[in-house]
Amino acid sequence: MKASIVWSSPEPEKTIAIAMRRCYSTKPIEEIQSELDQKGSEYWKHLIGLALRDKSLDVVEHFCLEVLIEGLPENEAGRLAMYFPFMRFLKISQDVWLVSINARTLIEAYHTPEGKGVMSEIMAAMKKSDVGSDFLQVAFGEVAN
Repeated sequence: MKASIVWSSPEPEKTIAIAMRRCYSTKPIEEIQSELDQKGSEYWKHLIGLALRDKSLDVVEHFCLEVLIEGLPENEAGRLAMYFPFMRFLKISQDVWLVSINARTLIEAYHTPEGKGVMSEIMAAMKKSDVGSDFLQVAFGEVAN
């Protein structure tokens, strides 16, 4: 099986940080973005860590990916779609799928026997494409390396 990133949310860590700050602030988005730009990526990682520790995974959903997965049998794709209804599968050809997934589903599916293998492939593709590197480090620690 091989996964390749087709598209991802731009600046995923910043996107999650903005969502996290917006939950607890009445400030306009532009002001929150400006503050987060000034504080930098270490602060974004801090906010992601807080969201994960507090189990506030709804803010992590703002990081979305489109992934091409080759070598995924149809029965396994169907099983994953059944277990994880927030993943969307579009069949491209035999055993080739375009999969839409958000970071919350990535986290939740990784921690199950049904999803761990495919999620590991997606994480490897993210790392290879340098997509969400800080997110992977905060959410999965050494596993992401």
